[in-house]
Parts: sequence; C-alpha cells; structure tokens
Amino acid sequence: MAIRVNVLMGGPSAEYEISLNSGSQILTYIDKGKYSLRAVVINKEKQFYYADVVDGKVPDVHTYAEGGSVFKGPFHPSASKEIWEGCDAALLALHGEFGEDGTVQGFLEAIGIPYSGSNVYASAVAMNKITSKFLYETVGLAVPEYSIYGVNNPDVTVDTIIKKHGFPCFLKCPQSGSSRLMGRAADRASLEALLKELRESADSILVETTVTGIEFSCGVLDMPDGTTKALPPIEIRPADASEFFDYTAKYSKGGSIEIVPAPRPEELLRRIQDVAVAAHKVLGCHGVSRTDMIYDDKDLRVLETNTLPGMTSASLLPQAYKAIGGTYEGLLDVLIGTALAKKRA
Repeated sequence: MAIRVNVLMGGPSAEYEISLNSGSQILTYIDKGKYSLRAVVINKEKQFYYADVVDGKVPDVHTYAEGGSVFKGPFHPSASKEIWEGCDAALLALHGEFGEDGTVQGFLEAIGIPYSGSNVYASAVAMNKITSKFLYETVGLAVPEYSIYGVNNPDVTVDTIIKKHGFPCFLKCPQSGSSRLMGRAADRASLEALLKELRESADSILVETTVTGIEFSCGVLDMPDGTTKALPPIEIRPADASEFFDYTAKYSKGGSIEIVPAPRPEELLRRIQDVAVAAHKVLGCHGVSRTDMIYDDKDLRVLETNTLPGMTSASLLPQAYKAIGGTYEGLLDVLIGTALAKKRA
C-alpha cells in the first residue's frame, strides 16, 4: 500500500514563491508508485488548500485559489481535519516565517502527523540568527564578529557599529531567509537607512563585520537508520555583478557558480563537514540541515544553518546529494524515511 504523503508549501513568508517552486518540483519528481500524494498550499493568510495527485497528474500549485482550480479550500488550520485524514507523513517544502520557524511543526505535533526536518525547538532556534550564534559559540564554532542593534541594546549605536565593524558591514533581521530582509551597508548613510528599514520587520538587528574569504555550504542528513551523514561541501562563487550571495545570486540562473564537490584540499573539506555536523547537533536539528560558512585562510566562520533547505532545481542540497551518486527522488525518500522513523521511535 502506498505511503500517503502531504507536501506542504507556500506560507506567509517572503519566501512564498520559492516554497511553491520547491513543492511543485517535489510533486513532479517524487516516486509516484511509492507514495500517494496530496499537495497542500498555505496562502499568505495561513489558510490551507489541498488537491490530490491523481493518475500521476500534478496540480498547478500556483493557481490553487483561482476559479476552476482542482484545489479545495480555504480551510482554517483548526478546521482542516479532512486534509490530514490518512496522512502518514508531511514533507515540508516551506521556508521562512510559519514554515521553518517551528510554527507549522507545532501544529503538526498537535494533530499527530510526523513531518520532515527538525522539531519545534530546533526550527525556532536555527531560524533566529542571533540565538543560533550564541549556540555556535558554546561548542567553539567561529562566527563573524557581530553586534545586536535594537531596543534591548541601547549601547549599540550607529557610531559604535561604525567603530567596531567598519564598512562594508552586513545587517540582517534575525529570522530572515534566502537573503531576504538583509543588506550591505557601504557608508554611514546606507547604514542608517538599512537600520531604519529593517527595524520595521524586527526589534533587533544583527550587524556583522564583513569576512573576506571563500563561501561554502554543507548539507547534513540524518538517515532512516539513525546515522548522520555530511554531504560534500559546495563552494559558492557569486557572479561578478553580485556583491554577495544575495537573493538574485541564489535563485537566478547564472547568478552564482556552485561547485560540488568543492575543489579544495581533503583536509579542508573534512573540516567543513565537521563544522556542519557540529552546527546541526548543537542546534538540535533532525532529518536535514544545511550550514553556510566562510573560510578566511584560517577559520571557518559559520553564517547560518537552514533546517528546511530549498528543493528547487537550483537548490544546493539536491546538488550535493547527487554528487555522492544519489538522485533527487532518493533524497526525498530519505527525508520521508527519517520522518517515519521519528514517528516509530
């Protein structure tokens, strides 16, 4: 009997479109002989729509709310029982607010549906760039020098930021993702403008000193048998037009050059994998994570850990899994398998 899997996508975050693309590709390429599939789209008002994959035909997830769509809804989360009837596991293609921060994980815990990825605690902690930095440091992981600007840190001012970090420096909302709600300040005027803009979205802003070096990303998988595996590190080289690995570089064709396995000495590659596993464990991640870091010829400085990495054709995790001889479909099997194993445990 086929395993019933609900694939969740959408949500209210700035990464809504990325999530729809991830979900659509999962539904397209997953083994339809092994799984009975249901597309579940969450709109920006946090309401649910759903449609089943029938005879291998994947519904157009971008038209879920249009007239004539095969999707049913909207359903308020508290009245969505019919969506989850017979569901064996939820495969999360969500990113950012509501989907990656522990909110939807808490909802699924409450209704007893096992799901891919980390639990409520690890999702919330990893999503918060400030909290995760504190935890990285407890196990000796290096991070870029940082300050926290906001109402709870009155001693951190524009002047102290300039003195400590210089220019250029990076500013980030604690719970931003996919390089959204962040920016690069090149002078005092752009610093003040960015602080004003980002404070509209968060009470505290993370400020980081620019670290010059090579950027890497390394995925970690928990396998259904309970073992943890670090995937081959990916070296990321933004295109010349990009000042850093921003949203455009990540999701535009040709926006960045991603090399896997990274063409670096084995000793460095093992260090990158060790750092990724250490970050995965100290945050309490489960199932999957992907940690981004910069190497400055001495230290590997951790930037952030993603608990629900993107699953589009341009995404890093599927590239790394293919580099060890795996397939996209096989990666989905692992994510679902760990969700089911977690339920059995």
